[in-house]
Amino acid sequence: MNSNRALATRLRQAGFTLVEILVALIIGMLVVLAATASMLGTRSTAMMGEDVNALHQSSALAFRLLGQQIRQAGYFPIDAMGPGYYFNVDAATDTNLASGQAFFAIKGQEAASGSVNDTLKIGYAPNPDYFKDCLGQEAKNSRGARYLPASPADPGNVRLITSEFSVVNGALRCEGSGNVNKPQPIVDGVERFDVMYGIGAAGNERVVRYVTATNVGSFDQVRTVRVCLQLAGTSRSNPGGSYVDCDGSSQASSDGRLRRVYTAVFALRNL
Repeated sequence: MNSNRALATRLRQAGFTLVEILVALIIGMLVVLAATASMLGTRSTAMMGEDVNALHQSSALAFRLLGQQIRQAGYFPIDAMGPGYYFNVDAATDTNLASGQAFFAIKGQEAASGSVNDTLKIGYAPNPDYFKDCLGQEAKNSRGARYLPASPADPGNVRLITSEFSVVNGALRCEGSGNVNKPQPIVDGVERFDVMYGIGAAGNERVVRYVTATNVGSFDQVRTVRVCLQLAGTSRSNPGGSYVDCDGSSQASSDGRLRRVYTAVFALRNL
């Protein structure tokens, strides 16, 4: 009787063997590693999705602002030579504005040596429906008067609205005539801002070729503007991949940043 009680006590006190403990530890570690890998993969996918969404939104914002300004380029009132207006399609004719000595529709500057970012400047006369620069600022005339949309023929409305786009420290920014010398950033993460100009044949509106600003003989011949933006995400946890740059060349991304290239073509409606 006593021997049976002792045996039962020993059975109740028996624990796991060393082999069982090691097997349990290994299984637990595998479960933890699988959960960690799954979490990291989910996190990387989520961050990549956030970068893709941010880049799409940045490109949409940039193209919306660029499109608004480019489509206005070269506008001047129908009675441009009438009383109260200074506009003249002859670029050699001075205006009476210190900020715009000659009326122009579009100007471009090719990227300087060591840079890949061009500069684009747009000019137009105000109209009752559109009289603000790229930053939403109302351009004032040489006497500081604001534009009066209800009275477009008022002599006090004489002004030239300009918007200049450029890239500084990875940010596409714009300087508007409504507040000169105070450019503001539009979108960040810009690695390249490339502008090409569609040139029309003499006496024909059809674009026959695209050239850089350096190769534009006269900006009066420009009919369309093609803008290419190369944007980079902020996260460095994206897997390495390739992308096609603004020149059509395949490039590899090895720093963990997601890159996307966006292109849009805008027509100059007033030329």
